[in-house]
Amino acid sequence: MVDEMVLKAQKWVNTTYGAVAGYNRCAEDGSTGWSTIYSLTRALQHELGITSLVDNFGATTLSKLTAHGNVSEFSSNRNIRTIAEAALYCKGYSGGGVDGDFGMSTQVGLSALVEDMGLYGTVPVGVITPKIFKALLTMDAYVLISGGSGSIRTCQQWLNKTYTGRGQYFIGPCDGKFSRNVQVALVLAIQYELGMTDSQVTGYIGPGTKTGLQTAGRVSTSTGTANWIRLFQTAMACNDYYNEWGDAGGSFPSKLASTVRAFQEFCKLPQSGEGDFATWMSLLVSTGDPDRPGEAIDVMYPLNRTTIATVKSLGYKYAGRYLTGGTNKVLTHSEIALIFDNGMSIFPLYQEWGDKVQYFSYDQGFEAGRAAYQAAVKFGFPAGTVIYFSVDFDALDTEISSYVIPHFRGVVDGVRQSPTDYAVGVYGCRNVCIQLAAAGLTSRSFVSGMSTGYSGNLGYPLPNNWAFDQIRNYTVTSGSSPLELDHDVVSGRDLGVNSVTRPRDPNDAFYTYLIWLEARAWQWREEKGHTTYSQAELVGQWLRMLDGVTNNKVYGWWKAQLHVSDEVFGEFDQDFIDYVKSTPGRPDLMPLRDPVHLWDNDITHFGASFGAVVSQGIAPDRSMSSMSDFGSWGGDLLSILGQINKEGVGEAAAYAYAKDLIAARADNTYFDLMDYMADVDALVMGVQCRADRTLLLSDLFKHYYGSTGAANGRFVTFIGNRFGTRATMQAAAESMFDTMVGGRATVIRDLFWHEQDFGFATPALVSSKVRTAVAEAFADVATRFAS
Repeated sequence: MVDEMVLKAQKWVNTTYGAVAGYNRCAEDGSTGWSTIYSLTRALQHELGITSLVDNFGATTLSKLTAHGNVSEFSSNRNIRTIAEAALYCKGYSGGGVDGDFGMSTQVGLSALVEDMGLYGTVPVGVITPKIFKALLTMDAYVLISGGSGSIRTCQQWLNKTYTGRGQYFIGPCDGKFSRNVQVALVLAIQYELGMTDSQVTGYIGPGTKTGLQTAGRVSTSTGTANWIRLFQTAMACNDYYNEWGDAGGSFPSKLASTVRAFQEFCKLPQSGEGDFATWMSLLVSTGDPDRPGEAIDVMYPLNRTTIATVKSLGYKYAGRYLTGGTNKVLTHSEIALIFDNGMSIFPLYQEWGDKVQYFSYDQGFEAGRAAYQAAVKFGFPAGTVIYFSVDFDALDTEISSYVIPHFRGVVDGVRQSPTDYAVGVYGCRNVCIQLAAAGLTSRSFVSGMSTGYSGNLGYPLPNNWAFDQIRNYTVTSGSSPLELDHDVVSGRDLGVNSVTRPRDPNDAFYTYLIWLEARAWQWREEKGHTTYSQAELVGQWLRMLDGVTNNKVYGWWKAQLHVSDEVFGEFDQDFIDYVKSTPGRPDLMPLRDPVHLWDNDITHFGASFGAVVSQGIAPDRSMSSMSDFGSWGGDLLSILGQINKEGVGEAAAYAYAKDLIAARADNTYFDLMDYMADVDALVMGVQCRADRTLLLSDLFKHYYGSTGAANGRFVTFIGNRFGTRATMQAAAESMFDTMVGGRATVIRDLFWHEQDFGFATPALVSSKVRTAVAEAFADVATRFAS
């Protein structure tokens, strides 16, 4: 789209400065980009008397502009006023006639910019300060952009308003996105709060900042000034945790303490509920506190009897070792036996090169996948083992999309050639790990956290699927020789391998969690006398409420519609939830991984869907959808219809589009593989638990996840128990979009549809051909899983 005023600005700057030595012309295409920003920057430098023109708005430009003074309608240099107006249009704000008049239209645009920056009331009306001018000549956005967070934007505006007056703090974006620039701005603010001068601040965590955080940075419900708490709240928001900002931030309610404990649990920190040093470090730096305990190492050189004794004496339980790699990295059967004999587990790594972008392509990835599985099979690694493939360089976004992602598609395809099913993981910086998981290519991440200078570790939270986090490299004395090792924190998402002949069940920790919950449910029923719900129902209620009671994250639309939520998913015993929360010794909740697809189940989704099935039951007419369907598979499928309708997919493409979205591994869908497995399990187990109140979920999950045959069988049972035939399944799916049975099912469905802004007043108004196409796609996907 051509913006006529941006085009006018481009023509003006090229015409005015085209003959100036050192000026580079920008494209006259009506589209803002760095080319236009650089041209305006060089034009400003020329007007300020700078003869050596550059693209960067650096210290010299700022110094000269500061000497010139604020820019306003009273400024003497008309061209500088015109450059400012042109820059306003490039930012999406009104800049008058791009003629230097600096009239009312320009004033309105400038006022909107200043307000969006968070600076309203801090600068004179109608004035562009040097720092605002510098911010104008960037590609930063000051409005919420797609994928941005409103809470992060609030924090960004507060940072600008509070610290722009400091010499080394420059106006940052207010787009709701955590980025490297935002992280630097946050650290600068922390350094100012620690009393550092402009000559001392750096924007990076050094020894002085660490010392200051240890002594002055602690915040809690009873400790910390308002600004320190606001900075901590900003750090929480930037790590994707709800920060309880409230009206103006600066308070530390008990709800925030609960969220902090969830973050600490996620990072494997002591759960103090306070902003202590270790928590600050995990919020701000990819290593976190590099001196904190860790249970894993990864080493380049083989371990022997001397070095393994040293490693074991230091408390390490897991060793990362390379499957291949010449004489230095070479792994042998005897070393594997040595690791197991010393009570440690091993997690396999694969890296031949991987430290430059030229080593990444689909074909090279495919060969890497084949080489890795061949080595793993030779060593006897059991099915389900995660192999971590290395991305050992600071890959930029363009390199990730053009090289790394295609490479891992090759890796996945190569590994699939193996006679033994292996899972694909990645070793790399946070950004690489996040993007590969979002693309559905990796199930576990080994984060190269100690590469703190990597752009891919700056401005990115810890990946949700992290298994190991490499935070420090150091050397210890082992016998008479030094041993260099990387120190890794362990999340428990990957248990490694402790035998190449007797595989360890990766779901053991999840079963342990369920058994502990079932013990609490038994106490609640038998000792406390609350027998309304069975043990399975109580455990399902806890799992359903996990996002509310454990992670304290917003639970989507249902959190705002609790009365409707109960009507769909069944009522729950809040007293039991509180009882479990107050009982000490709760095990860590680890992922539940399907043994066939090697993908995690969404256990919170399962809890909600299970509640719908147990409380509502299946409609007598299986060709019709009911409330229990809406609370499980039907609501997810309805979201696919809404996604298709919202994105304007036509009738001809609707089937293929829906088929690609249903049970997909990537994150571009409302109904991904985790959701599908949760819905299948909820219906299969929900029907059983509704019929027999003595059944335990731990026993059912052990059965259905205990072998590939049982795991495959539950997809067949899902169709048989709920639908019977493919034709009935399609009919029930179409009923979900049109006429449902039972109470307020249709009313609640339409309310959900409306609140999600899927278009039209009800899904029944969507084209009948599109509705049928989506129903057919669902039936075909379910049939494929069952076969």
